[in-house]
Amino acid sequence: MKKRLYSALLSLVLSASVITGGVFVSTPQVTYAQETTVADSENQLAENIQDGVILHCFDWTYQQIIDELPNIAAAGFSSVQTSPAQVAVKGNSIWYYLYQPNGFYVADSGLGSEEDLKRLCKEADKYGVKVIVDVVANHLAGDHSNIDGDLKDSQYWHNAGSNINYTNRWQITHCDIGMPDLNSEHSFVQQKVKNYVQQLKNDGVDGIRWDAAKHIGLPSEGCNFWNAVIDKSMYNYGEILVGAIDQHDVDSRTQDNISKMKEYTSFMSVTDSCYGSDILNAIKSGRVPSGYGSWVVSGLDEHNLVYWAESHDTYANDGGESKYVDQNKIDRAYAIAASRDGASALYFSRPYQTDKQNIMVGQKGSTHFTSAEVAAVNHFHNACIGEKDYYTTASDMSAAAITRKSGACIVLGSDGNRKVTIANGGKLTTPGTYYDEITGNKFEVTEDEITGVVGSTGIAVFYHADQKASVSADKESGTTFTDSIEVTFTANNASKSTITVNGETESFSGSVKKTFEDTTTVTLYAENDFGNVTKDYTYIKTDQPPVLTRDIYLDVNNCSWFGSDSAVAAIKTNLDSDFTKMTTITATDTNKTVYTAAVPKDATSATIVRMLPSGKYYNEKTITLNSAYNRYTSDGNWSDVTTDIYDNTSGGDYDTEVDVYFTDNYNWSNVYAYSWDDSGKSTQWPGEKMTYVGQNEYNQAVYTIKVASDCMGLIFSNGCGSQTVDITSNIQENAGFYISGNNGSKYSVGTYTYE
Repeated sequence: MKKRLYSALLSLVLSASVITGGVFVSTPQVTYAQETTVADSENQLAENIQDGVILHCFDWTYQQIIDELPNIAAAGFSSVQTSPAQVAVKGNSIWYYLYQPNGFYVADSGLGSEEDLKRLCKEADKYGVKVIVDVVANHLAGDHSNIDGDLKDSQYWHNAGSNINYTNRWQITHCDIGMPDLNSEHSFVQQKVKNYVQQLKNDGVDGIRWDAAKHIGLPSEGCNFWNAVIDKSMYNYGEILVGAIDQHDVDSRTQDNISKMKEYTSFMSVTDSCYGSDILNAIKSGRVPSGYGSWVVSGLDEHNLVYWAESHDTYANDGGESKYVDQNKIDRAYAIAASRDGASALYFSRPYQTDKQNIMVGQKGSTHFTSAEVAAVNHFHNACIGEKDYYTTASDMSAAAITRKSGACIVLGSDGNRKVTIANGGKLTTPGTYYDEITGNKFEVTEDEITGVVGSTGIAVFYHADQKASVSADKESGTTFTDSIEVTFTANNASKSTITVNGETESFSGSVKKTFEDTTTVTLYAENDFGNVTKDYTYIKTDQPPVLTRDIYLDVNNCSWFGSDSAVAAIKTNLDSDFTKMTTITATDTNKTVYTAAVPKDATSATIVRMLPSGKYYNEKTITLNSAYNRYTSDGNWSDVTTDIYDNTSGGDYDTEVDVYFTDNYNWSNVYAYSWDDSGKSTQWPGEKMTYVGQNEYNQAVYTIKVASDCMGLIFSNGCGSQTVDITSNIQENAGFYISGNNGSKYSVGTYTYE
């Protein structure tokens, strides 16, 4: 196999991590002699989907995924997974309607058109990112009035009821799971699904995630479905929760259950939800898991498994076990799962809403996948492809290490910023000096032990011993600009680093941002115990002709996706990098509110959002711009107008922020403010670090921060586990808060007015 490697296109800003000490737990290892692709460094992706890690862009539109592709690749994800692309019972609606399709063909049910899907696949190829589409083949929608007419005949359906005994395979593969169960044994049903798979393949899709694969029978059970529909030139993995039958504990699994799971893996990789659950439950309790796997212990090949810390089922459904688990705990669980040999791992982009009924198709989820700790784990995963692993824990279960030849990943069960000494499991990691990708902390590895300090995230990742310091910039030398340019400079594995601009030198650690308004040459320097590096970057100011623009008008009065609140319309075309608030005007012919903006004349598409005064936005809608018309009305209709009916321009100014204060009467030292608005949009936990103001008359530190005037809630924390209750009132200019006592595991607050 030709080894094709893809370099990520963006550099990442690094931040904190964590470690602990102990004794290793011996685990058996198997070396697999099979062909794999290899990624030589942290910024390269695997060609084979199974070898890499997957970002689940749950409910994202295809355009939203396209917009994030540079960040997805830079974060080390070799694949993205979309929600189902099939025609759905209700488009642009609650997420679960995509899992109630009406047939087997691509349709725009809120994610985008088939052309958009093709465009996603084409753009993803440029970054070396593969596209996986979720396919629902076990059932269709319960209301048969709108399903594909070819499948309405009763011969294409099982009619075995819905009371499933999950230790009975016949009931699992024939009874309903909430929607009528397709007769998977019927050749016509198989042909319908096969045709759909080929449609996806022709559109450029690289892989299939088979929803509810457990509920579709196997050849040994008289069902030829998988033989008929699987395209072996594509990647395939099946959602099989718990097992072929429900036996979570390894010791309780029957040989028939194990045999059925192995039969599934002759067609596809399978999910190991048991292992993901075991990891997360341990982390939730402040410990690391004792076991090194679940289905691999029962004899399944790691190269046929997909791990996760959480999935859309554990988050989006009522009672989802991961729904209210802190993102950092999810990340720690993911770090363990994604550091293993052979298995792929899925990272779930969480919706901003938590209620099942409020999670909507087309609403982009969290971009926390770009965090330094998640990216570092992915880079480690890619750098160690083909290297066997060894799972080790501290004797008190406070830390775990996944060792590989090239390096190791250390995960703490709780807290962070502490030194750890832990066994070099299996003596796998090559002795030497390493640097944590997240914090830059030094780790010493001997044949027997690993020692170093894990940062605040509870995760440390290092690989490639004796690695020299390196420097980089997120914009190449020679980049031109017209007004100003902002560049992020990064030093990796450096014990000392400096930046020189216009003859002035300053030290920095990790990354530093600089803005230039004139042609500037920058010199970066970094060093560590193994050498130093110096590199020059030049950024050139030029005079560019102005971009030709045209005015467009957005009449949202009949648009189903634009409601009535304090939001205004904002727009970003395919030629823009940021959203711009549109100007509010009144149409003289209808006396209704209309929005207008000047957009690049050559733009072909635009994303419209509802933007709140804070700048946060939601309800993204991507439209195709019509070069012949300039007025967009209702959902998809264009017309042409003259500007004289839009002559009453009104303002769009808001008092966008208020100052709030927090008295640190519990000596937290570092204080963070996490906030959210009425749409569910929130800052990334633990929020923004507050600014120190001074001390009050009791010698207690006081901190301040600006929050949006439409802020609906606040949580103050120290970023390391201590936090207040949710604060949902008195969030106004000069509002002050202090800890007034305990309220269970969280602190209650009192209020005052800051003067």
